[in-house]
Amino acid sequence: MSINQAHYQGGLLLYQGEQIVNHSKNVTLTFDDASRQCGEVFRGKHKGKVFVTTHRMIFLSDDQRDNLLSFAVAFMYMRNLHVEQPIFGANYISGIAAAHPNEKHSNKFHSLEVWKCL
Repeated sequence: MSINQAHYQGGLLLYQGEQIVNHSKNVTLTFDDASRQCGEVFRGKHKGKVFVTTHRMIFLSDDQRDNLLSFAVAFMYMRNLHVEQPIFGANYISGIAAAHPNEKHSNKFHSLEVWKCL
């Protein structure tokens, strides 16, 4: 998991050889209550775009004044990953993301949900 490291001037930064598999607009990213205690960046609902690549999931905020401009998590650092498609509700991805080893929050796990409103 990395915060504010997957973007440059409002655009997306990809690794060499990384390819976008899926892209969705109008998504909402939220974190559970325990994660919100780790700092202001995890509070509230964040609206933007989500990119699923061959290596990771990347969220880019639509609001350039948001504390969370980008959020990326490699699939190898995710646990309990679920893709839900309820009949009478929005599709969403939920899981637990661990911080990358060199990150500030490296000893923490954060529960996240990404909602796609159709």
